[in-house]
This record gives sequence, C-alpha cells and structure tokens, in this order.
Amino acid sequence: MYGNQGVRRYRETDLGTMSREKMVVLLYEKMISDLEEALRALETGQRSAFTQKVNHSQRIVTELRGALDHHAGGDIARNLEAIYDFLFREHLSLLVEREPRRARTCIDVLRPLLEAWRQIPNGTGEAAARERARASAGPEPAPGRTGGDGMQAAAPRPAAPEAAPGRTGVLSVSA
Repeated sequence: MYGNQGVRRYRETDLGTMSREKMVVLLYEKMISDLEEALRALETGQRSAFTQKVNHSQRIVTELRGALDHHAGGDIARNLEAIYDFLFREHLSLLVEREPRRARTCIDVLRPLLEAWRQIPNGTGEAAARERARASAGPEPAPGRTGGDGMQAAAPRPAAPEAAPGRTGVLSVSA
C-alpha cells in the first residue's frame, strides 16, 4: 500500500530540488510506512526494530512541527501544530505501552493529511512565499525614476525566507 511505494520514492528522490509540497507528501508516506513496519515488528516480537521505526516516525513529526511558519501559515499552521502535537504524544504512548491501536490511530490521522497534501500543486508554497516577500518589500519605484545621484533607483529585492534560529530543516530526517 503506502509502505513499499513510499519508501522507494523517499529513497530515490533528489531532496535538494524537491518542492515543499512533495517533501511533505514523502514524509507523510514515510511516517505511515514506519508505523506499519513498527506494527509488524511488534507482532513478531522484534523490539529493536519496533523502537527504531517509531522513533524515526516521531523524528519526522518533530521536524514537520519545527518547520511550520506560524506567521505565514496562520490558522492552518496552528491546526497542523495541534495535529503534530497529538501525533507526538501518540508516538510516546506507543513506545511506552506498545499498544497497536496507538500506531493505527496515527496512521488514521496521517492518511487524510497525506491525501490532502497530494492535492496541492507543486510550487504552491514557494509562489506564496515570493508573493509575501514582494508585498512586504513595499511599492516599486516608477520606471525611469532616478535617485539624487542620477543613477536609476533599484527595485527593492524580496527578502528570502529565513529558517528559524536553531532549527534544522525536514531534510535532516533520514531513514
């Protein structure tokens, strides 16, 4: 189902050129795959594999939460943060209790999110970030207008979005 296809795509994709939307889709697929593998490991008594898969999925949740932009994302970012907090707590409970229902609950939460993110066209986030940068840069000077030194006034450059201090990106999550 999601497992084999998601894992293959996760490993084969060039993470450096991937859109944010595609990255989120692959991370959701990987979390689902990790949780499904954790369930199989739990059923067969492979405690180490179980712990490894749950921990990896939990690291992805942590990275996704840390990558949220509350300024630009507004209510959507707040809602995703609440979902990620819930998933994080479920992962903790899964590690402690080893109850399969915890993993299934996480998978049930992730599947509709995955389907929703698959509907978002690639590049939507980057286009929105560029538009916000243009809007915050202010009005552009009129064509042909010069500064006091006779030089053409330069158009303001949009500020590049910066990562939050001390945060690593979702690209740091590995299998």
